Amino acid sequence: MTIKWILFDKDGTLIDFDMSWMKIGIQMVDQFVERFISEEDQAHAYQTLGVNKEKNQIEPGTPMACGSLDEIIQNFNALAGEDVGEWTRKTSQYLIDHRVPEIKWIDGMVEALETLKADGYHIGIITSDTKKGTDQFIESTDTEAFFDLVISTESNAAEKPDPAVLKPLFAQEKGLKAEEIAIVGDTPNDIQTAVNAGLGLSVAVLTGVGQAHEFKHADYVVEKAPEIVSILKGEDTES
Repeated sequence: MTIKWILFDKDGTLIDFDMSWMKIGIQMVDQFVERFISEEDQAHAYQTLGVNKEKNQIEPGTPMACGSLDEIIQNFNALAGEDVGEWTRKTSQYLIDHRVPEIKWIDGMVEALETLKADGYHIGIITSDTKKGTDQFIESTDTEAFFDLVISTESNAAEKPDPAVLKPLFAQEKGLKAEEIAIVGDTPNDIQTAVNAGLGLSVAVLTGVGQAHEFKHADYVVEKAPEIVSILKGEDTES
């Protein structure tokens, strides 16, 4: 197997999980509960969605921790007893547009990206963040030279784990085969994207919101993303 492209999730993979995402997730749940849930059912709603109000945090493995926006909408609809999809999308977009990113690289990540580029790999970002948020990340870290493609999540666009999320890559790289692509991410949706699209390699990392037992379908489960370098060297040796 020859891997040509490596797609990295951003938050929790390239950088420490950006706590601003947790903050806006809690804000969205707060607004949802206040608007759509009766007072006697609010505690149940917070628990179902995975928001711990006492600790002011989102619990790992819950809908708000690793669900796609569509999955969050499904949970909101079930709790509200009505379709709140339009409200949720607008609220989510507003909060994201006003988010102030908090960026800290995973240890060894910059060096790993330098190595991968020197070894001839194409590198992309595939993120649930918007183009605006991703551009802010690239600009503030001065890392435009590392990334050959950015796939972000915009209104009405496909989201992980829908394999259609990869259309921008296949449009840019005519003739690229799915088995020539690796994905590295910290959520089950990252790994399921690889499964659904038939990608050549999937690597789950434990630096974000996903837990080891959730990554049964990953080819590798590692502590952090820089380990992709040694994985690829090993696979190159095998091939």
